[in-house]
Amino acid sequence: MSESAFDDYLAQWRGASPERPVAWLFLRSDEHMSFGALAALEHEWLKVVREAREPQVAAARLGWWREEMQHASGGQARHPLTQGLFAAPRVGAVPVASWTAPVEAAMVLLMTPPPADFAAQCKVVAPFADAIAELETRVWFGSAVANPRAAKVTLLAHLVSNLRALESMVERGRSPLPMNLLARHGLTIDALGRDGPARRAAVRDYAAELQRELAGAARMQGPLTLFRTVGRQHDQDALGRAVRADEPLAGLRSSAFGLRGLLKTWRAARTWRSMAPIESHP
Repeated sequence: MSESAFDDYLAQWRGASPERPVAWLFLRSDEHMSFGALAALEHEWLKVVREAREPQVAAARLGWWREEMQHASGGQARHPLTQGLFAAPRVGAVPVASWTAPVEAAMVLLMTPPPADFAAQCKVVAPFADAIAELETRVWFGSAVANPRAAKVTLLAHLVSNLRALESMVERGRSPLPMNLLARHGLTIDALGRDGPARRAAVRDYAAELQRELAGAARMQGPLTLFRTVGRQHDQDALGRAVRADEPLAGLRSSAFGLRGLLKTWRAARTWRSMAPIESHP
């Protein structure tokens, strides 16, 4: 394994959102190897979906990842991330189906037509979110118990990330907003790529919907990984800024974190430690 390549992937994941470097500080070095590599691996899968211009090309790339997860589970990892990840003892107990399920669900996302409304959008993303949540629960907590809260938070994190990447998605002929919301504000997918009062209103409406859903997820029961908890907190704060801002996308993309975010991360780390298996305790 190339340590520099492995570290580069971890650094790319940490640098993609301001709460991640802070959460990183609360993990031990062995947890960086397992939890960090898993997060960076999921990041690579999502990049294939989000950056897809030709679904067939993206499907081929995901097909390679599906094969890689099968090889890695059999002790023949080829990619720097899987080489580092599968060196962690906790990963060995995860069945191969748990590694391939998220990749297969991501392939389905590539081929899905634009959803009509928010409920349809959630239904489309749910299989992918469920598979990611199940994988993370196995790696972080050593359990395969169904966790609706983790699945819900993962689903909403995906939708918030898509909203942040609005222009990039529109360039590829896709919309992070459901079709009924575009229709309500008289927008086409092409028009969504241009700033204006209609786009701002549509994004604000969608941000408010996501904020309400995240508030509901916060009240649910069930273990969350440290990364999911601090990500949810950051997204909820960012959505609040988006709803209040004149330019909601600028509010959503703000890198504001500060002392309040640090305290939230410290509390989240304590909560996670209290729920984690004994081997995760210092």
